[in-house]
This record gives sequence, structure tokens and C-alpha cells, in this order.
Amino acid sequence: MEHYELPLVFFTVFAQWGIGGVLALTVCQSGRKRKFSAVQYRMLALRFWVITVLGSCASLAHLGSPEGAYRSLAGLGNSWLSREVVAFIVLNGVMFCWLLLCRFKPVQRGVILLGGVTALVGLGTILVTSQVYYQMPLHPLWHNVATPVAFLGTAFLTGFMSVAVARACWHLPSSTICNAGIVVGIALSAGALVLRYQVSGADASSPLLWWQLFASVCVAVWGISRLNSGMRSWVWVILIITGELAGRMLFYSNVMSGAPWF
Repeated sequence: MEHYELPLVFFTVFAQWGIGGVLALTVCQSGRKRKFSAVQYRMLALRFWVITVLGSCASLAHLGSPEGAYRSLAGLGNSWLSREVVAFIVLNGVMFCWLLLCRFKPVQRGVILLGGVTALVGLGTILVTSQVYYQMPLHPLWHNVATPVAFLGTAFLTGFMSVAVARACWHLPSSTICNAGIVVGIALSAGALVLRYQVSGADASSPLLWWQLFASVCVAVWGISRLNSGMRSWVWVILIITGELAGRMLFYSNVMSGAPWF
């Protein structure tokens, strides 16, 4: 199981889910369609914040000595890992400020503005995280444009699907923006798989790959058609999350199961 790097699996997937949720919630609330109420908006904001915090905390389980995590800042000038730490500190700070504004001033335009800033910081953080792996030319499965594409795909797919299902559960009309975000997520996730499996050494026989194809891509395609028919089940979101977790487990195990790593 150590080859799957489970702390990093949950860290990346959950953090990207939270970031995608903030992005989806912000752009959908800016659209013309009937919007979330202040209470609904605040509830979703809290959930995405919790998801992001859980992901951030999961990263600490990967450290041999979590109490020495502060040392990771020492290489800020030349280490993408150090930059990732700083990016997540900034992201969590901005997201917490956004959450507070949602709590006390939920109907002000400043909430949408700060939500947009948070989403942009989050997308930048995802790209920084992808660089931690892309920078390793010895590992073609990571040193590949599929890495940032897959990470962004996770954010769009999970975030926009979560907001779309929330709209359906609260009997709000389906959102064109949400549907477009889901389609972008499907395209990014499927495109990343196509790119990765053109690289020698990619494990195309793993059950994890087939589960990702079913639970992420196929379920999302089916789900977007059902959303327009009033689908109101969170099972679709849970299935997509399991698909993304499976894909991320394969992302790590494909490289970490082979030594030497560096």
C-alpha cells in the first residue's frame, strides 16, 4: 500500500475538489440563473472549506516528522515543494477570509469578488503542485503535460458536479455554467488519460484505471444528462470522487513501485 502514497492521494484529490468547488460556486452564483440563497451559499462554502482543510491535513501524514514541517520553507528559492507549502498557506488563509465573509456578509458582491480571488489562488496552487511532479524528467509518467491537465480535471469535474447536484437537491434549475464546467472536467480528465497512456510504462491493465474510467468519466457523462432531468443524488459525486482517488493511486504507484525513484 505504501506505493499508493495514500496521504498524498487524499491530499491532492480533496484539495483540488475544494478548489474546484469554490470556483464552481463563485461562477454559478455570478450567472443569470436563479441563485443560491444566503444560507445555501454559506453551507456550500463551509463544505468546500472543510474538504480543502481535510486535504491539507492529509499531507502532514506523508511527513516522517510532521513537527518539522516548517523546515520545508527553507528551499523556497529553488524547490517546488517549498513553493507548494507556501501556496497552500496562502490558499487556506484566503479561503478562510472568504468563509468569514460568507458567514457575516453573504449577500454582498464582495463575497463573489473574494471567491474569485480564492479560486484563482487555488488554480495557481494546483499548478504549483503539478510542478512538484512535472519537474522530474527521470519519470516520464510525471514529467508529462498530463499531470497538470489531470489535476485541473479533478478540480473541474468534482467541483462543478458537486455544485450542480446541490442545485438539483435544492430544486434550482440546472445551470449552463455548471454543465459547461463538468464538460471541461470530463475533457481534461479523459485527455490526461490519453496523454499518459501514450507513455511507456503506464499500467493500462490495472483495475484502478478501469474504475477511474467508469466512476469518473462514464459516470460524469451519464450524470450530466441526468442533471437536466432533475437528478438529486449525491451518489454521483461520491462515485466520481472514488474514480479520482483510484486514478491518483495509480498516478503514484506507477512511479513509486519502481526503484530507484530519483
